[in-house]
Amino acid sequence: MTHTQSPPVIAVDYNTTLVLALETSGKNWVVAAHVPGTGLVKAKQVIAPNADALEAAIEGYRRRAAAGGQDVERVILVYEAGYGGFWLARWLLARWLLAHGIEVHVIQPSSVPVERKKRRAKSDNIDVDLLLRTLLAWLRGEPRVCSMVPIPDEGAEDARRPSRERDELVRERISLTNRIGAVLTTLGIDGFNPLRKDRRKRLETLRTPFGQPLPEHARAKIVRSMDRFGIM
Repeated sequence: MTHTQSPPVIAVDYNTTLVLALETSGKNWVVAAHVPGTGLVKAKQVIAPNADALEAAIEGYRRRAAAGGQDVERVILVYEAGYGGFWLARWLLARWLLAHGIEVHVIQPSSVPVERKKRRAKSDNIDVDLLLRTLLAWLRGEPRVCSMVPIPDEGAEDARRPSRERDELVRERISLTNRIGAVLTTLGIDGFNPLRKDRRKRLETLRTPFGQPLPEHARAKIVRSMDRFGIM
């Protein structure tokens, strides 16, 4: 279920507010920023994929704003739910909330309309420029621009893992069942239920329409798939 958070009640003063979008991945992170006093709406940089590098980037933006005659009094950052989970949001809030007034928002990717052909071929992530534009629109109060996900504490997030694991296992079981069915279909065989307790015994009785036992490699593939049921 997607939860929607309303934009901050306090109006944003863009002369004193550093607005940031962060795109995360295992290889590197990309930051785009609206920096007060510079006129730079998309000041972008690639950083190492860790929180210390992000902290250094934010402090660098603060210095750029100061060089332009503006002091940053507020920092608003957004990143996409998914790859990094919520640890980063909790870390930023715990480390900087009181000292620097940072606000962190986590965006629900499916709530942002993006043409499929413009999404990344490998990661399907929302690019950082779009994240920044979306955040700025959300801060302006534009309707239906996106949904922000509430940031759970560590205990609440961990409590969700058993149900999520079950859902993953169910999806994997369905995938394996369909895979076995697809192999048998290519051989002209139907009616085999790989979820039955006697599935291995019944597998040995299967015959092709020509009365032949299953080919060696087809049978081996089915057996390997059924073996995975035992660890689910």
